Amino acid sequence: MTFDKSFQNIQAMFNIISDKYDFINNIMSLGTQNYIKLQCIKCLHIRPDDKVIDLCCGTGDLSKIIKQIEPNANTIGIDCSDNMLAIAREKDKKTQYFQGDVTNLPYADNTFDIAVMGFGLRNILNAEKAVDEAYRILKKGGYFMHLDFGNKNFISKIFDILMPVFVKLFTKNSFAYSYLIESKRIFPEPQDLIKDFESKGFKFKERKDFLFGVISMQIMMK
Repeated sequence: MTFDKSFQNIQAMFNIISDKYDFINNIMSLGTQNYIKLQCIKCLHIRPDDKVIDLCCGTGDLSKIIKQIEPNANTIGIDCSDNMLAIAREKDKKTQYFQGDVTNLPYADNTFDIAVMGFGLRNILNAEKAVDEAYRILKKGGYFMHLDFGNKNFISKIFDILMPVFVKLFTKNSFAYSYLIESKRIFPEPQDLIKDFESKGFKFKERKDFLFGVISMQIMMK
């Protein structure tokens, strides 16, 4: 499957699937997505008044968890999809959400203490530029937490077979989810991602895998 990952196309796709996005994610993660995200955010040890940016924030799950763990953190979420952001604003009224392009962020160098990105990097046409921007806006010693699908092991292959069946049962937007599953298949594995992040100047801090390695988190330090 080929799909033009231009900003406009990705924006249109997520606008279309926004109403079922959280529901389908719960199915695809076997009901564990919120637990996994909570464990990842806990690893960051966010302090009061830390400035945190949620890149490709989608419907705002990570930002909401950040505010639950540390209510005094200063959180900002940015995403390309207006419809996803509308859901985020309903779920989490304590975070400022903005529509924008994570490859061209409107923030000065060394602005944020922490940047997080969940299930977004593989949908960006110029993923390297997005990582460059994450590095640029972080303060020295700041953390970049990346969360997405992980190893392409036996469990992951079963997931790839079963998920399209479940998606077709619950949504009419099977093409979009077929693309998302394909993007998972061709996305680099965690050990390769870590090398890519290091090539941009980041230093490896921590990795944590979930669901037998199907989902993986990497924390990098500037």
